[in-house]
Amino acid sequence: MDALSPEYYVPRTVHYRDEVFDPLIRTVQCFKVGFELAAPVIELGSTEAVELRFDDLRTTTLDLSYTIEHCNADWTPSDLAKGQYIDGAFTDLVRVPRMSFNTLQPFFHYDLQVPNPMMRPTRSGNYILKVFQSGDESAVMVTRRFLVVEKLIGIDARVMASRDVQVRDIAQQVDITVRTNDLTVIDPFGDIKVAVLQNLNWNDVRTGLRPRFIRNNELIYDHPPEAQFMGGNEFRNFELKNLRFPSLRVASIRTGQDLMEAVLADEPSRHIRVYLEQPDVNGRYLVRNDDVDGDPTGADYVNVVFSLPMDAPLPGGDVYVVGGFNDFTCRKEHRMQYVPDRKRYMLVAPLKQGFYDYQFAWLPQGAHLPDLTRLEGSHFQTENDYLVLVYLRDHQQRCDRLVGARFVNSRRG
Repeated sequence: MDALSPEYYVPRTVHYRDEVFDPLIRTVQCFKVGFELAAPVIELGSTEAVELRFDDLRTTTLDLSYTIEHCNADWTPSDLAKGQYIDGAFTDLVRVPRMSFNTLQPFFHYDLQVPNPMMRPTRSGNYILKVFQSGDESAVMVTRRFLVVEKLIGIDARVMASRDVQVRDIAQQVDITVRTNDLTVIDPFGDIKVAVLQNLNWNDVRTGLRPRFIRNNELIYDHPPEAQFMGGNEFRNFELKNLRFPSLRVASIRTGQDLMEAVLADEPSRHIRVYLEQPDVNGRYLVRNDDVDGDPTGADYVNVVFSLPMDAPLPGGDVYVVGGFNDFTCRKEHRMQYVPDRKRYMLVAPLKQGFYDYQFAWLPQGAHLPDLTRLEGSHFQTENDYLVLVYLRDHQQRCDRLVGARFVNSRRG
C-alpha cells in the first residue's frame, strides 16, 4: 500500500513532537508507569517513571538506542548541554525486544523506562524521548513527549461554559489562578508561561495566556480567550479485547485474508444531534487481549473497518479517523475513502487488540489542523480532560522550568 511507503516518513527531521518515522513501527504508547491511560507526566526527583512501548513488524530485531532532549516551553530545543539535564549516560541501548506469541501478525515488542539507573533527568521541563537506530541520532525511529514537573506553585483551574454568548452552547472555558507561593518571580508577565491542553491533544495546545489581574502572589487568568475550547462531542469507541465474539460497537468479526477483520457498527455524523452522554476515555486507547492477561506481546493486530454513512462526499477536503492511537494527526493511512455504491466513507486500518476512542475529523484542503466538530458536533456539556502547565523562565539556567501541572475535568473538576 502506498500509505505505508517509506517515503511518507522521510526526511527524518525531528520536529520535537510525537512522531513515527518508520512505517513498520506501530502502536506507540507513552505513559506514566502503572497505568496505560495515564499522561506521561512525572515529578522531578520522585520514583515515578515514563514508559515507552512500541511494536516493530520486521522479522528481525533492530539495534536501537535512545536519549532524552530538554526543550523550552514552546518545544524548541533549550540551550542546556546534555550534561546539565542528564545524570548518567547521554544515550543508552534499548533492551532486547520480546517476540509476539500466538498472533497472526508477528512482531517484536520494545519497551523502555525513563528515569532508569543509566539515565535520569535532573531538570524539570519539557522532554523529548528519542529512539534511533544503530547509534546514529539522525536515524530517528520514534519521538515522544514527556513532562518532568517541580511542584513549586499552586494551580486552581475550573472549566465552565463559555461566557461568549455566540458560542455558549458549544464551547468550554478554562479559568486559571496561579499561586507563586515562595517562588521568586521578577516579571510575572514575561517569565511565567501557561499552556493548556484538551484531552492531551498537543496539536491544539493553547499558549500566550496573560494574567488579567495580579493579587499578592496570585496570577488571575480570568476568561482568557486562548483557553476557550470547542467542547466537541464524546468520543466514539469500540472494544476488541476478545475476538471470539463481537463486543462494544463491533457489528461482526470475521476471518480475513491475513488478519482477523472487525467491522464496526454504522455510526452516522453527529453534527446536528443533541448532546448524548456516553462513557469514553477522552481519546486514549488501551492495548489488551483478555486471553493473555494483558501481555502486549499476545495482543494481535486486527483489520478494523470504519464506516461513516453519507449520501454524498463532502467537497473541499478529506475525512480522517483520529484519536490518541495516531496522536490526533491526519495521517495518510487513516484517510477515509468515499464508496459511492455504499454511500459511505470507509477505512480499513490494522490496529492492535484493545479498547479505542476515536472521532471522524474533517481536514479542509490546505489546512494543517483538522476540524473535529464538523462531523461530530460540539456541546458545552461534553466531558473533557484538561491539563494546565505553568513554566518559569530561569535566566540563570537559560531554560524553562515546569513548576506546576494541574489536571482538571470539565465535569468532576
